Amino acid sequence: MEDNSAPVIIARAWTDGEASVIKSLIESYEIPCHYLSELPNRLYPVSTDGLGQIRVFVPASLAEEAIRILDEHRRHQAPLRLVD
Repeated sequence: MEDNSAPVIIARAWTDGEASVIKSLIESYEIPCHYLSELPNRLYPVSTDGLGQIRVFVPASLAEEAIRILDEHRRHQAPLRLVD
């Protein structure tokens, strides 16, 4: 069943690798997920006031479950360096 609710940010990461791991984890629970990387991060690997962060999105109706999955993963597995 496809979820057409607006996407919401569930996490922010510093690198494409971290965002990819988050995406893979969330999708392994059959939750659609994508991430958006800002151009300044590609040119200059720094973050200033949120520039360069990679935002990870899921449908709003599944956000609570996705956040729970990330929290469980942080408690029981190697920690992900997420931007708070």
